[in-house]
Amino acid sequence: MISEQMTIALNKQAAEEAYASSVYLSMALWCDAQGYEGAARYLMASSEEEREHMQRFLQYIVDQDSAARVPAVAEPPHEFNSLPDIMKQVLELEMSVASKIHTIVDLAIAEKDHATWNWLQDFVAEQREAEIKARNILDRIEVIGTQATGLYEIDKMLGKMAEEEEEEEDED
Repeated sequence: MISEQMTIALNKQAAEEAYASSVYLSMALWCDAQGYEGAARYLMASSEEEREHMQRFLQYIVDQDSAARVPAVAEPPHEFNSLPDIMKQVLELEMSVASKIHTIVDLAIAEKDHATWNWLQDFVAEQREAEIKARNILDRIEVIGTQATGLYEIDKMLGKMAEEEEEEEDED
C-alpha cells in the first residue's frame, strides 16, 4: 500500500495526463480543420498515449490497494495561431508533465517507496524522449521554414512520424 500523500500525488498526475490528452486532442482537431492531416494524426496519437498514461496511473493506484479517482478535466484551448505555435506548446506541455513526474519521484525517494520509484522510471524515460522529440520537431521547423511549402513538409514529416510510431506499436 502507498501513503496517502503518494495516492494524492498519483491521482493528481492522472489528472495531468488526462488534461494533456485533451489538449492534444484539441490540437489534433484544429490541425485537421486547417488541412494538416499528418499533424492531426501525430497529435491524435499523442492524445491516445496521454490517455493511456492516465489509465496506467489509476491502475497503479488500485494495484497498491489505494483509492483511484477518475479526474475531472478542464476544458483545453481550442484556438491556435499556427502549426509551429502548436509544436512550441507541445514542448511546453511535455516539460510541464515531466516536472510534475519528477516531483512524484522526489516524493517516492523521500518516503523510501522503492516500488513506486521503480514504476515511475518508465515515465521519466518517456518524458525525456518526448521532450527530445518535440525539440527536434521545432529544430526541423526552423530549418524548413514556415512558408507554404515549409508547412506542407512539416505536416508530411509529422504524418510520417505518426505512421512510424503506429508501426512500432504494432510490433510490440
